[in-house]
Amino acid sequence: MSFERDATRWRNVGQLGILVTSMPIWFEGIAVLFLVWVAARVIKRNASLLQRYFIPSSLVGGVVLLLVGHQALDLVPQAVTSWLALFPSLLINVVFAGMFIGHKRPTVRQVWKTAGPMIAFGNTIAWGMYVIGIGLTMVILGPLFGAPPIFGALLEISFSGGHGTAAGLSPTFAHLGYSETTSIALGLATISIMLAVISGLTIINIYNRRSGRIVDRATMKAEQSRMIRRGYDLTRFGQALETKPHHVISSAMVIGAAIGIGWLLLIGLRWAENALLGTATPIRVFAHLPLFPLAMFGGLIVQAVIERLHLEWLVRLNTIKIFGAMALDLLMITAIGTMSLNAISDNIASFAILAIAGTAWILLAFFVLAPRFFNKHWFEYGMTDVGQAMGMTATGLLLNRLADPMNRTGARESFAYKQLAYEPFMGGGIVTAFAVVAIVEFGQWPVLVVGVAVCAFWLFVGFRLGNKRHRRHLREHSIAQFVMREF
Repeated sequence: MSFERDATRWRNVGQLGILVTSMPIWFEGIAVLFLVWVAARVIKRNASLLQRYFIPSSLVGGVVLLLVGHQALDLVPQAVTSWLALFPSLLINVVFAGMFIGHKRPTVRQVWKTAGPMIAFGNTIAWGMYVIGIGLTMVILGPLFGAPPIFGALLEISFSGGHGTAAGLSPTFAHLGYSETTSIALGLATISIMLAVISGLTIINIYNRRSGRIVDRATMKAEQSRMIRRGYDLTRFGQALETKPHHVISSAMVIGAAIGIGWLLLIGLRWAENALLGTATPIRVFAHLPLFPLAMFGGLIVQAVIERLHLEWLVRLNTIKIFGAMALDLLMITAIGTMSLNAISDNIASFAILAIAGTAWILLAFFVLAPRFFNKHWFEYGMTDVGQAMGMTATGLLLNRLADPMNRTGARESFAYKQLAYEPFMGGGIVTAFAVVAIVEFGQWPVLVVGVAVCAFWLFVGFRLGNKRHRRHLREHSIAQFVMREF
């Protein structure tokens, strides 16, 4: 090993000379990620504008990493950002594996009784995105702009699934020959979460003004603080790691077990598919399926075993949530910070059309369908689902707390039950992953027909649930009509 390889090296960035010791690429990557992570939280704490509009610190961190990377200021070498690009598809497994661990499983009847209309509303939005996305791709994006068929799945992936789903499907996109699609999906997810916060706050302010309700300053401050923390405190987590390491270790082992079971399920499905199909057809579905949806099912299996064997002491729900929140933050930072700007600029027309179409569909569903799906408190219930459909679960809860600070409507509990029936399939679940493969392997027409049929089914269910119960208040009708006139 030569002296030059071990010696201190200089990197000149513009007019600045930054002294950097020779170190492995993984160490440099972790150091850069940690600095960006901390910087994003500091920026968020000291930027009133970001707090006012509830912009997540992870989104800020992603933009910072993108700016300092090789595509902009070139302060961070491309080798480091390329290594960081591996993180999202790994971290998403942690997020999905811990999604249901530590939560007692209610019966199917309890879930449907509490969250039936919200389940119907969420599924209508999600399946409608497939109908709109595939329809646009077949009629406009493909013929006019050369967009590949896989673009038809991007609305549901990016809007309902978010950054985690887009990043988690990166290996699938690559296997199918559309690796640049990941960056477009991440860009759409970034736009959608910003639109969710801005449009949600605007609609809630109009609603509160016209209905004579005011969200007090204390509530706004509390929600701003909640978003700053993003569900965890690094100092407290460090103290817990020092004083109660067994809690952290046991929770980490439980998440690891969930991911391991998910991996075994995936291997088993791939083996079964190959054994059943053999040489009859080259089409394969599970060969392209990512790990994270099955990691979620692994978490459900782990939770069932824990309940059956009375091992609840192994799981600390707060610790599980902290692991999930930290993984999601780091995932968003690395996903946004490493997405290809060239891929987005090369497909800017398709990107813009999809962003506009997705936003218009969700807002149309809120104003037109929500009053007919929910027999009461349609605004609070619908707004919660809109936040999740355009952003992520945390955005849905944020808009819920702003629309219903005291939880007088029960929409928060309904949303929690809805996620149990929704997340395993849509918004990053098994259907989201399967649809990507189905569009490529079977074509757009079969998936479009299925999308129309399932969307129509959930529309029927939603209208039935809305009509089955007592009528909505006339006052809520007038508020809906006013909000629509405002826009």
